Amino acid sequence: MSHFYHKEPLASAELVALLKTRQLLIPDEARAIRYLESIGYYRLTGYMYHLQQLGQAHRFVAGTSFDDIVNAYKFDKQLRAIVMEYMERIEVVLRAKLTNYYSLQYGFFWYTNEVLFEEKSRALWESVLHDIRTDFKEPKEQFLRAFRRNYPAEPLPPSQMALEVLSLGKLARLHKALKTDDIKRRIAAEFRQAPSTLDTWFVWLANVRNVCAHHGRLWNRIISADRPTIPSRKEFKFPVPMPEDANTTMYGAVALIHHLLKQFNPGNAFTTKIEALIRKYQVDATKMGFPADWETTAVWHH
Repeated sequence: MSHFYHKEPLASAELVALLKTRQLLIPDEARAIRYLESIGYYRLTGYMYHLQQLGQAHRFVAGTSFDDIVNAYKFDKQLRAIVMEYMERIEVVLRAKLTNYYSLQYGFFWYTNEVLFEEKSRALWESVLHDIRTDFKEPKEQFLRAFRRNYPAEPLPPSQMALEVLSLGKLARLHKALKTDDIKRRIAAEFRQAPSTLDTWFVWLANVRNVCAHHGRLWNRIISADRPTIPSRKEFKFPVPMPEDANTTMYGAVALIHHLLKQFNPGNAFTTKIEALIRKYQVDATKMGFPADWETTAVWHH
């Protein structure tokens, strides 16, 4: 059995012909070619699999058209935009809480104090600290360059500046590395969740956000890295039972984002926008882990 890649590249017109042999309806071939040349065949294949018959050599379900693929692609693009918009709000709030609460208690350079971090998470903390130190050597942001000029004796910037340039992934890992002290418990209480559970939520949602940032596919995707904890304690449980795979699906991601948002922005339109998008494109939401009757039973309706 050969382990080398022997497929030959095909021109867009040839790819259209290939799709037609697989029983895909393509009434406007010129339009299909334009999509293939502007988006790419490989990217579009991610929106084809759910439309193909199992074990039938990529043959499409009868009646499937190229428009069905484009429809799923457009849905996914707008889904990423909504998730990015509201994940930004969560990121900003987490950054503010860490900076405000820890700085008031331990000073602006609290994030350099190893006493505040778990011994078992030392490598995690050191990694984030290393990134801050490296970026500060040749800062890209104007406010960091100004701080270096004004305070040349300082090897690192204060918390409000250091955390401002951390990605959500690094911010989530900094939060995870912190000891569960009174401040971390206060932050968790404000999000109405256990600190250890919140650690897993932020890290996993950072992965979801990264999918969006790199224009990856959220539609029909399993997000299995760093699976978050679905709380089981009575005071933290979701109001309705969650599916076992909720910590890998978009349904789970929407549920977690909704929970976090409503603690500091209860009037937000996140789930309203998600539902409107599903209805607009008439996609099968169960492909994202949603319950069949999600319009009435989804966790955010309770």
